[in-house]
Amino acid sequence: MAINEHARIRLAIIQQKYGKRLAQGTSGSDLPGRRERFNDDFRRILADTMVPAFEAIGHELASSGHAYRIKQDLGEQTPSIEFHILLRGVPADANNLIRLFSSAEAEGDGEVIAEVNVGQTLTELTRFRVLSRITQEVAEQMCVDAIEHIFACNAR
Repeated sequence: MAINEHARIRLAIIQQKYGKRLAQGTSGSDLPGRRERFNDDFRRILADTMVPAFEAIGHELASSGHAYRIKQDLGEQTPSIEFHILLRGVPADANNLIRLFSSAEAEGDGEVIAEVNVGQTLTELTRFRVLSRITQEVAEQMCVDAIEHIFACNAR
């Protein structure tokens, strides 16, 4: 039984997309180099995608009387970014933030974890093993979803 043309084309695309990585091997022998490249790519995404998204959303919040602060740590092992949301009418020391960080414990090349922290309650938003999935649209949507959570928790 032959597969249909659509399935055959998808298989060819999949093999072309991932075949080069498989040919390089996934034994883990190059893990430190792969992890370093992953973190370097993540730092670029922080600068090119996350900071602009956070700043644009922060400006929108500021136009409504709220404030924000962005804090980056471009550390060698675990680069991260925090987007602190300072809501009008909420104590300034309230812990309302969105954080993305490269997990040092991740297997393989690496993993970025996105989370939202309201008060002392931490909620994981998502994880990224493929950094190309962190697009401007994904960053904005993830951030807006997390801000909705922050607003809802603080409005109780």
